[in-house]
Amino acid sequence: MAINVNNVYRTVLAVLNKEQRGYLTPDQFNRLGRQAQLELFEKSFYDYNRAATKQARLGTNREYGDIAGNIKEKIDVFATKVQLTPAAGVVTEPNTLYRLIGVFSENRLIEFEEVKKQEIPYLLSSKLNQPTTTYPVYYSEGDEIKILPTSYTDDVIIDFIKKPADPIWAYTGGGAAAYAYDSNNSVDFQIHESEETDLVIKILALSGVVIKDPTVIQVAQQKEINDFNQENA
Repeated sequence: MAINVNNVYRTVLAVLNKEQRGYLTPDQFNRLGRQAQLELFEKSFYDYNRAATKQARLGTNREYGDIAGNIKEKIDVFATKVQLTPAAGVVTEPNTLYRLIGVFSENRLIEFEEVKKQEIPYLLSSKLNQPTTTYPVYYSEGDEIKILPTSYTDDVIIDFIKKPADPIWAYTGGGAAAYAYDSNNSVDFQIHESEETDLVIKILALSGVVIKDPTVIQVAQQKEINDFNQENA
């Protein structure tokens, strides 16, 4: 599952050059590509929630008509885990964490309950709901996951959705010389292949800001509006 970064860059350049709109350097493309990929990746969570809500209301379609299931499959590709050892009830979130799925005991027999930070004083003062090693809880604070009780010292498994790697169109040469594509050091887009058209359109919209051409922005934005209206028809 990947979208070739060279194909996307060449397509963007072809559109810009055909319309005589300007030129994007590889460094500019890499920055815009990263932003576009993250926006589409985040949009997949919104699309899944909307599709799941719609299917719950109207009924579930099966196989290829299962829109929510198809979107979930795209997201699940980024699902991963890490095993960590708490120190005084604290573990540091993985650098690649994008969405936290859950916290589990090492053997997965215990699922830690997620709570809000403001609920902690009430839990600690409660005789009935106080966290124990059998019924532990956790909450996020900054880049840390806090586990209660702090006496829980066994390893924990963190399930999460990881961030897609930043796309890189690597090159040799440049400046007075032409940019030459370096496939060995390039990184492809990691979102699903079906997103390629939307990815190109998103980068074109962002490139309109860089080259200061409102026409490019308007055309790309109109395409996004048309897509949204079609999805909600």
